[in-house]
Amino acid sequence: MGDPLFLSLWLRGYSPIALPVYLRKALSIFPYSTLAPMSVLRIYAISLHEAPIFEEFIEGIPDPQAVAQQAQEFLHEDCAFQLETQWDLFQWDGEWELKPSRAVIEVYAPEFEGASGENVRVDLGPHGLYLPQPQSDQLRPVQSNIRSLLRLTQDLEEELTVDRRLLWSDEEENFAERLGALLD
Repeated sequence: MGDPLFLSLWLRGYSPIALPVYLRKALSIFPYSTLAPMSVLRIYAISLHEAPIFEEFIEGIPDPQAVAQQAQEFLHEDCAFQLETQWDLFQWDGEWELKPSRAVIEVYAPEFEGASGENVRVDLGPHGLYLPQPQSDQLRPVQSNIRSLLRLTQDLEEELTVDRRLLWSDEEENFAERLGALLD
């Protein structure tokens, strides 16, 4: 499937004290999997290479307000809040099938190591989920995944007041241009 696809967001008027609010807003619009609704909340200090200082398994759809309240207890200049969850996307396994796909939402404090300067990063799963499969002549499942991605991006931009965004993978700097050509 390849490298993960990321959406990096820089927020207008970003304030470290509002990290739990950003987390709550992002979680309130995320399209969680209905096929396998479960998540893990992790809170990190300093770096993602360190063990989390808090970890909680959440069955079902997470309550954004409860998650934000939990995060508030750990708010610091060098923390990151991470929710690993799933959303439903078409996946190729000999045929196209709607299945849960891993996604990770991260909100960074300004002194947290590892962020590339963005305030919010979403790991959208392997970039292959958004590209045609050579073994299949069907484009509709891929187009559906791309539309889900674009809808999430638009919803996040509206909810978080985004100043700048970048859709990228380690293989390609600007993956958005490649996706745009698939929708035409």
